[in-house]
Amino acid sequence: MDAKTAKKIHIIGVGGIGVSALAGILLHQGKVLSGSDMEAGAITDKLKKPGVKIFIGHKKGNVVFGTKLVIHSLAIPKTNPELIEAKKRRIPILTYPEAVGELTKQFFTIAVCGTHGKSTITAMIAKILIENNFDPTVIVGTKLKELGGANFRTGKSKILILEACEYMDAFLNYNPRAIILSTLDPDHLDYFKNFEDYKKSFRRFSEKLPSDGYFFGNLDDEDVHEIFKDLQLKKMPAHNMFTYGLKYNHSDFHLDGNKIMRRGAEEGKLDLKIPGEHNRSNALAAFAACRILCNITPKNILRSLNNYEGSFRRFEIKGKIGKTVIVDDYGHHPAEISATLQAAKEKFPDKKICVVFQPHQYSRTKKLLKEFGSAFGQADLVIIPNIYEARDTKSDKVSVSAEQLVAEIQKNKTRAMFIDGFEKTAEYLKKNHKKFGVIITMGAGDVWKIAENIFDRNAYEAG
Repeated sequence: MDAKTAKKIHIIGVGGIGVSALAGILLHQGKVLSGSDMEAGAITDKLKKPGVKIFIGHKKGNVVFGTKLVIHSLAIPKTNPELIEAKKRRIPILTYPEAVGELTKQFFTIAVCGTHGKSTITAMIAKILIENNFDPTVIVGTKLKELGGANFRTGKSKILILEACEYMDAFLNYNPRAIILSTLDPDHLDYFKNFEDYKKSFRRFSEKLPSDGYFFGNLDDEDVHEIFKDLQLKKMPAHNMFTYGLKYNHSDFHLDGNKIMRRGAEEGKLDLKIPGEHNRSNALAAFAACRILCNITPKNILRSLNNYEGSFRRFEIKGKIGKTVIVDDYGHHPAEISATLQAAKEKFPDKKICVVFQPHQYSRTKKLLKEFGSAFGQADLVIIPNIYEARDTKSDKVSVSAEQLVAEIQKNKTRAMFIDGFEKTAEYLKKNHKKFGVIITMGAGDVWKIAENIFDRNAYEAG
């Protein structure tokens, strides 16, 4: 029994950003769904409306009578009572990546992978294809305006655009026909042994392409370039392999100023609404993929790209307190922090920047402590309110502290301070916001709550 043939499916951890997208697609395919999660939220509430039976809390009785398949998030432990009940009743079980893998077999799957830029490139491609009547199915790790505030879309065509996550080798379950590989930096070192092990996983994924598959690699990234060359050595057809980049004129697609060049010929002008070199690189990847895979005209691609306004928690401007701009961003890796601050300086060149950064995972903070310390060079003040716990062991939690990160940032001549908790941080910002032109809340945890707290139109006069 698989997700294609099973009629009645129960999903454990249905409130997750990826799992909920799969649930929406399965529901659209006519499946009868139930699902459980530890807490209610906007995602679980939204799934209730079209008829998903939602359980809050985990217990064996949630696996309703007649369930033919159980799908679970990778975050669900083996001791989960619903998993135990499914095994006891001999109900087939799939992890979320395994279930998505089954789905990818039904489509021409365009998989977007890499350490950074996955969500944005996926979103850009989705926007281009939707606006050019290709009617794709989409799974993305953020909410998009183009998808009506959802993180998925069901289309009638055979195209699936998928944000392919590498954590726990999840993407090795997928069956791509095209891969876009953006960047590679050490990450998820709570699972991967080291950076070499991490890169090996991307090599294995790239090698899953069939002989008629397509590969798009960012030539600006040396490690991506190495994987590109490895695929060439394995005799992947050269006419199906493409490079893009901002720095090298010999990329198949590159930027000359704001002109997009394809092997020496101008294709059009890129004029993004969102700032930052990383976003110009993301746009170039989306342009290349849509140009090659779907043969959309440069004019029509650029009409979509140049009107792209960003997505949820990706340099999302929340509003103003007085004259101070409040921005919320998902960046949680040192390279992402640097890229976001470069974009902020580009958009607000004369404004002082305060960053409220919540590290995501004690283990990541410990292993990348020096890299985090040097990532905030373009900030005028960094505030660390806490560290977000995710998949951390007891030893992880005692191995590093917010105060240690503050000290590491200060070593790099950037002003930094620890303020214990969100409430005290919000109070500090309310009293001191006039000292800054921009306040950025940043991190993959729940730091966005501070932005919600300090952005109060009733408390401050606009302008």
